[in-house]
Amino acid sequence: MSTVKINLKNAKEAIVSKNYDDALKWTQKVLSSDSENYMALVFSGVAYQNLGQAVKGEESFKRAIFVNPELPLARDGLINFYDKLKMWPQLILSLEDMLQIHLKTPDGKKALSATEKLIELYTNEGQMDKAIGKIQSLLPGSTLYELLDDKPNQMDTLRTLASVQERTDDEFYDREVRLRRGRLGGGTQEQVQRTVKNELYSKSELGSTYESILELNPEDKKDLQLKLLQFYINKMEAIVLDQKLVIREKALALASTMILDNSTSPLPYELILKFTDAASPSDYDADLQEQYIAKFPTTGLSKLIQAQLHFTNGEARGDLVELLEDGFKLEPNLAYGYLVICWMDHATQDYDAGLEHATAGRDILQQLATATGFPFSKMRTSFELCMASCQLKISPKLAGSALALYEGVLKADKNNIEALQGVGFVRLLEQKYEEATLSFERVLHLDTDNVSARSELGWICYLQQEYEQAEERLRGVVEMSDEPRAVDLYRLGRIYYDMGGEYRDNSDYSHAQLITAAKLDPHCAGAFTYLGHYYREVVQDEARAEKCYQHAFSLDPREGDAGRFLSDYLLNADSLEGAIDVYERVIAADGKANWALNRLGFAELMRGNNVEAMGAFQKLLRNDIKDSLAWEGVAEAYQHEGRYMAALKAFTRNQELAPESTVAEYHIARVHQRLGMYPEAIEHYQSTLKLAEQNQEPMHIPSLMGMAESYLEQGKEFFVSGYYGRSAESYGHALERIHQLLELDAHSISAWKLVGDTCLAYRAVPRYLRLCPFNTLSAIADMVPEDTNALLHFPTGLDDSQLEFLRSVQASDLVDATTETSSRALDAVYTVAGLAYKRANILNGNEGHLAAHFWYDTAISYYYRYESAVRKNREEGVARYAGQWLGVTMRCLKASLQFEEENPIVWNALGVAALSTNAKISQHAFIKAIEYDSKDAAPWSNLGFLYILNSELDLALKAFINAQTLDPSFAQAWTGQACVAGLWGSNESTALYAHACESSTASILEANYGYAVNAFTDMLASFHKPTTTNPTSSSSSGNKRSSSSSAATLLVTPAFVLSKYLEQRPRDIAAWNLLGLIRERFMQQEGAAECFLTAIRILSEEEEGNSGAENDYRRRKMMLHHNLARALLSTQDYTGAVEAYEVSLDLEGPDATPNTIRTCKHLGAGLALYYAGELERSLAMFEVALAETEQVEGMEKSRDDVVVLLSQVLWALGGVEQRAVAKDELFRCIAQSPTHLPAIFGLGAMGLVQDDETLATAALQEILKFSRQELSEMDPELRSDRMMSQYYSLLSESKLAIAALSKSVRQAPAEASLWRRLSEHLSTSIASTGAAGYSVAQANAQAGLDLLKQQESVEARELTAGYAQLAGTMLLADAERQQKVAGWKNVKKDKLDEERRLSAEKVREALVVAQRAAMAAPWERRAWQVVGAAVEAVVRRAEADVLVG
Repeated sequence: MSTVKINLKNAKEAIVSKNYDDALKWTQKVLSSDSENYMALVFSGVAYQNLGQAVKGEESFKRAIFVNPELPLARDGLINFYDKLKMWPQLILSLEDMLQIHLKTPDGKKALSATEKLIELYTNEGQMDKAIGKIQSLLPGSTLYELLDDKPNQMDTLRTLASVQERTDDEFYDREVRLRRGRLGGGTQEQVQRTVKNELYSKSELGSTYESILELNPEDKKDLQLKLLQFYINKMEAIVLDQKLVIREKALALASTMILDNSTSPLPYELILKFTDAASPSDYDADLQEQYIAKFPTTGLSKLIQAQLHFTNGEARGDLVELLEDGFKLEPNLAYGYLVICWMDHATQDYDAGLEHATAGRDILQQLATATGFPFSKMRTSFELCMASCQLKISPKLAGSALALYEGVLKADKNNIEALQGVGFVRLLEQKYEEATLSFERVLHLDTDNVSARSELGWICYLQQEYEQAEERLRGVVEMSDEPRAVDLYRLGRIYYDMGGEYRDNSDYSHAQLITAAKLDPHCAGAFTYLGHYYREVVQDEARAEKCYQHAFSLDPREGDAGRFLSDYLLNADSLEGAIDVYERVIAADGKANWALNRLGFAELMRGNNVEAMGAFQKLLRNDIKDSLAWEGVAEAYQHEGRYMAALKAFTRNQELAPESTVAEYHIARVHQRLGMYPEAIEHYQSTLKLAEQNQEPMHIPSLMGMAESYLEQGKEFFVSGYYGRSAESYGHALERIHQLLELDAHSISAWKLVGDTCLAYRAVPRYLRLCPFNTLSAIADMVPEDTNALLHFPTGLDDSQLEFLRSVQASDLVDATTETSSRALDAVYTVAGLAYKRANILNGNEGHLAAHFWYDTAISYYYRYESAVRKNREEGVARYAGQWLGVTMRCLKASLQFEEENPIVWNALGVAALSTNAKISQHAFIKAIEYDSKDAAPWSNLGFLYILNSELDLALKAFINAQTLDPSFAQAWTGQACVAGLWGSNESTALYAHACESSTASILEANYGYAVNAFTDMLASFHKPTTTNPTSSSSSGNKRSSSSSAATLLVTPAFVLSKYLEQRPRDIAAWNLLGLIRERFMQQEGAAECFLTAIRILSEEEEGNSGAENDYRRRKMMLHHNLARALLSTQDYTGAVEAYEVSLDLEGPDATPNTIRTCKHLGAGLALYYAGELERSLAMFEVALAETEQVEGMEKSRDDVVVLLSQVLWALGGVEQRAVAKDELFRCIAQSPTHLPAIFGLGAMGLVQDDETLATAALQEILKFSRQELSEMDPELRSDRMMSQYYSLLSESKLAIAALSKSVRQAPAEASLWRRLSEHLSTSIASTGAAGYSVAQANAQAGLDLLKQQESVEARELTAGYAQLAGTMLLADAERQQKVAGWKNVKKDKLDEERRLSAEKVREALVVAQRAAMAAPWERRAWQVVGAAVEAVVRRAEADVLVG
């Protein structure tokens, strides 16, 4: 025995004795000499395996297999190795290899063992497809099956295979549904399940397994047949179309077999029924249905079949609701159910539901056909015929859709009678009678006994008004029918009725046919409708006609004529509710009944139900978008609901559809008026009037009224915006339109009310009363009957004088609104207002709440007349009527309260009327107003004013605070609180008045005047209040200079509100005087003089018309003339100023004692005379003033100023003696008042003018005695430095002159005027001495202008001076530069061109600055002089450039 065999034997024995280490030693010895020894490798694998060295053991087995793949020993070892270590994937691979080896051997048992082991492993590992493959290898026809001697049981194998396949399919379905539902965009649960199901059954082979089992064992088949049938059904939906037929046939055959076998499952019965292609439910197999419902009464299909059978047997559809609902709940997607219910709906005339169900059924059938591959052509045709028929019954608008359905049916079956008849019905609706005739004739060709087609052909003749032929055809139809149809008799009766004459009147014709039709079919609504026509028109029995219409309507609410005439009868019986019920029932039955929607909309408008009206009109517009009446109705509903923009759009659409309609145009104007768009409203009202004229309609009175109202409201809007002239103009247009209206209808209450409202509106714009059309107003007044006052028990002749004045006044007389004529004209306007209200009250019958309003309005007109009469500037002849006007006012208000006792507005007006005459009545009235309306601030505010008049300031303040609490924006309350604050001397009054003006937009006159007065007083107080300033401060010299500009800033708003006050109170003397004083502070002297002159003229008129109070008039005139004189003096109207001063002095009287004001008048007169050249008279005035300063206490300091003025006049006289006296007076003044600088300046000026160096030096020495600090206090404007500069100039010391002005600039560097003064001096001195360059002067001018721009407020004159000085120095500097350039020699042309360009730029810049000077103060001559110089310089530069070029 060789060593290898011995070692192998020893290794085997060691393995048997489980000495695996020894076994390895022996195998290693073998492998060391023969590394590919098969047995050694196998034994090594076994040893390694048992020693737990799995990797080496696996490696050894694999090497052995590699050495000899055909031997099974190594493979068995490896299989055992994998099985022991549970390495299933490796085990499966090894078994597959082993199986292939066994199949090559004749021993099939080992192959079977391997196969069974693989089936187990694949099943455990979830590899069901491979497991199924191995199971199938055990069936006949496979290699393994043929190899086996002992064949496996085929039935057991098939059952195992079916079980595995079922499990595989279930796992696939569950797994895929779960995974796909988790994917983004995977679809709904139902969609995913359907998709996975189709994928599963498209590839599943379970059906083949079931078929094989059934072939082997046909006895035990019930459960398996059911499974197979369900499989067929599912697979039929999953596979492609060309494969569906085979599966469907198998399924139907199996179902039939199961039914024959008396199956206990409903599935085969339902499959056969579902795949029955029937045109109607009656076409289904009745025996099968009976069998099905008997076995399965509770299924959805069973309940639907039961419902159909009950309905066929005559049961009402309403009794079958429960069955149908249960059936559809269980089977919601059953085409048979929809086929049943859609034809039920059609039979019961529920066409909307029928259309819905037929459409749904067709869609479900289409899905079923796609899923099963079965066309269901008959059922589809049935659904489409039902859809088309329902569409025709619902609305003619659906005829096109119905026609398409009918034509689709005919395309599949050209001889379908129902479709041909449907086409005929559609063509009939389209009034295409020839095509309809062809369709019905074709029906007759296919079915000669078709009564319906014959009837329709006769009806076509009727519709074509071929009554004789129609009568012949319909009569033939009736005669040929054994049992005539009611519809044919109705049609024949209708034909007779429309033929008229004997056929209508003779009861044997129309009436007989209609009666017979009604008897044959009590539900024939048309027959009862025409019976109603017969009784209404022929018999004229309205009661029977109404009953017939009522019955016809109850049978069929869609019967239009019946509904219309029935609603007319109800409306005639004042039963609006009944008519509305008719409309609603018609609409419920036929949503396309436009006439009912239209009538319902307007009926709801009559009831005030605007929202319901909108709904009706909107439905109507959905039916017919071009119905103009519907647009009109919905627009009117929008308008009543306040939805004006929507109303405007709707009326505009109405106008587009009916462009000639005055109603649409009028309503568009009305909506614009409601929206406050008055210009547009007026324009559309005018268009309405033009349309009415074009349509030859009467003058459109509502448009005239609307136009007048729009003009009135537009005027009020203009007034609020501050356009008073436009406001008055608009009121005039309103009166003209109202006059037109009254000429057409003098009994229009609204028109007379509008006259009064418009006249009273002129109260707010008295300055523009000239724009009132007095001729029109007089014509309106003449239309008032003469007995108007008598009818209402007013005093006779109450308004005669005002009406007489109204007829004579001309607009030209009212140009000046400050005259008494204007006041009388306004009284006349108020008079017409009162007459208009009285006329409206009489036309109203002096009854009801309107009477209360008219009495109140009349009272207001008389109160305005009273208010005008009690003003101070009215004539005595007018003022004496004030009591009468007030008495009439009180009486009218009391009359108003008799009609409406709880009207707070009237009580408040009564309180105001009694405010100044009867405090108790006034207080009582205000308290009653508060009781009736506790949230109204007005009576509280008015009560506060009552307390002010009675000096109860604490109570007044409480009342005003209550008013403010109720309405914080109520300006009158703030005005009252300001009055209280003023009476208490509080400094808050001005702020309160200002708040009142702001919150009322300057519409409260008392607030306007109070604010102006208080603001002016505060300004004066702040101006005269002593202030402490730092002498070294750079701004101290500007305090006085800025006083006028700061005053102007404080008074801007007060001046505005005061001007608004005078717009409405143009004859208020005090207000004109105050406005003049404010304009003086604005340096608007000419405007101030105009104000003072206006006040003087009004005062003179007042004085002429009244006697008494002469001293008061004299005092006021004296003051006004003094103010006028001062203003005229400032405007350099010296002659006028002298005259005004003299008048003011004369009015003081000869016994007047000297006082401060009188002295000022003498000084002013002296100045005026001085400038007027009347030096002697001027001297006399100054002498008087000088004498009075010694007599008037407190004017000692003013005496020095008077002396200076006196010396100026003496000097101006020119005589040697007078000039000597002037010097002596100044020397005396300086001796008495060494610090009075004006006197020193006067002496210095005299020396400079006369070139008297000694006198000038003496004056200069006096100035030099003071320190710089003392000079800054005494001379904040630093005039002393200018005097010194002039002095040095006199001595030809230009440097010292410049130094003196420079010293001023250094002392007050923030004072712009000092920089400008230095610039002016430099410009002058350079021209005479050439001491410096103009550029230095320009720099100083620029510095001064920059300082001016930095100031918050600056006078226009100062700004103009700054711009003008800078522009002038810029021109001088450029001229200086050009002189130097002209002297250049041997200079390149480029440099000269550059110099010319720079010069042109500088000149243009100077022109811009000069233009700004002119824009800042266009009245300043100096600005225009500089502009002229700059323009001249620009022109020169342009001409020079042309010459050079």
